[in-house]
Amino acid sequence: MDTIKGKYRLYWWVMHGFFLLVYSALSLLNHFYFRSSGLDYGLANQALYHYAHFEPAMVTQLLGGEPLPYLACHLSFWVPLFSPLYWVFGSYTLLIIQLMALVFAIKGIQKLTHNSGVEEWVALLLGLQLYCSLFVFAAYGFDYHDNVIGAAFFPWFIYYFRKGKWVQTVLCFVAMLGSKENMAIWAGFIALSLPFIVVERNKKVYLFSLVLFVFALFYYLLAAFFIMPALAGGEGFLQLQRYSHLGGSFSEIITHLFYHPYDTFSLFWKSHVQPDTEEIIKREFWKVFLVSGGMVLFFKPQFLWMALPLLMQKMWNKESAFWGISYHYQIELAMVISVALWYWLKDISKVRYRLFFIIFVVLCTIGISMRKFNERYASYQPIKENILSLAHYKPDFDAAKVRAKLLEVPANAAVCAQANLMPHLAFRDKLYHFPFLKDANYLIFLQPGLNTYPLNEQEANKYLDSLRACPIWVEDTSALPLHILMKK
Repeated sequence: MDTIKGKYRLYWWVMHGFFLLVYSALSLLNHFYFRSSGLDYGLANQALYHYAHFEPAMVTQLLGGEPLPYLACHLSFWVPLFSPLYWVFGSYTLLIIQLMALVFAIKGIQKLTHNSGVEEWVALLLGLQLYCSLFVFAAYGFDYHDNVIGAAFFPWFIYYFRKGKWVQTVLCFVAMLGSKENMAIWAGFIALSLPFIVVERNKKVYLFSLVLFVFALFYYLLAAFFIMPALAGGEGFLQLQRYSHLGGSFSEIITHLFYHPYDTFSLFWKSHVQPDTEEIIKREFWKVFLVSGGMVLFFKPQFLWMALPLLMQKMWNKESAFWGISYHYQIELAMVISVALWYWLKDISKVRYRLFFIIFVVLCTIGISMRKFNERYASYQPIKENILSLAHYKPDFDAAKVRAKLLEVPANAAVCAQANLMPHLAFRDKLYHFPFLKDANYLIFLQPGLNTYPLNEQEANKYLDSLRACPIWVEDTSALPLHILMKK
């Protein structure tokens, strides 16, 4: 028996090690080759820098360049918590933490399967399914986000709850809440589902579930309508603007749900603007969701209930970037699907059926992920996200030369830079998103390779030419394609 356990333990560590290399090649290489983005990784790095120096974390990289407290963007506490590691890992700190979070999440899946009647090889295949999920690849291909850390606690939360370890359950619940203010909505739905995932339901379980739900609701309301607006200077809850088509306030949105239930429900597959060719992005998401194991949620409705707030926030958003399979907006769904698969498989009595279903789901997950690496309707950058392409492993320019040149920029200088340079320049008080120059005395960009957002290419080139024609600016082109405009 010890030999068998040791063999499977080796299999687990081989799988963890292999995928740690895969996701490092995805995440760390993107940053190394200047593919990470100012929004949001530049923001997080600037906040990390401030927290590491025991300073208020004011970020200056938002469009417009006005300084804003980091916690007014999202109420997340992982960046301050991990800030001491800034002194060790620098601008890679949060990416490394995020990589560890994925291993942590799959260790939680492994713990769930133990003593649940599920064979060890089934547990291994469940871990493989989560590692191969496109939803996970998409999140790790898009830099760092706090909700990825929070989602990693979900399997552990379910594990500790089913074991009756209340203190550990609460700690995991708090870790999820502290990842981002809207995680509280998801956590509240999870809390209400808890009595339906245990064998024995009693008053203690129902009471515990209710207490967690009330706490999550209270936390969300406190964060969204008091703490974050106060930090933002009384501007209100900025994230609510993404649902302005449903109403101008939280109460108006709730009213819209009651008075227009079909119109609201149809937003799961339709755009709020008609006609809209981008609706195909929603259909693509649903296809990947179902093929990657999401179909199991319809057999285990308690997990479909857990997924509901995630789907509502995603599909009811007015910005099409949220609808699809790209970015980090579905990482929590990957965790729910993985746990739901375990919950479904453990109730299948015949081993051969368990074997068939888990292998089928793993193959489907791998197949749809590989297909969408190469093409998709949702917006994405193949060179950044397609780890099967050789182009992903080759920089477009001499990254070492550019990095060395950026180190020459004084640490106390106010800098304006294009988006994919910002995470490397974020360890300073003033860093502005191109083209918002503000009081910057350095303007840094790549040409070719200019990221013109939010301008179009013609507007951006015209803007740069106007600065070049101005006698107060001097251009340094010694590390092409890097251009540095400096004030005299």
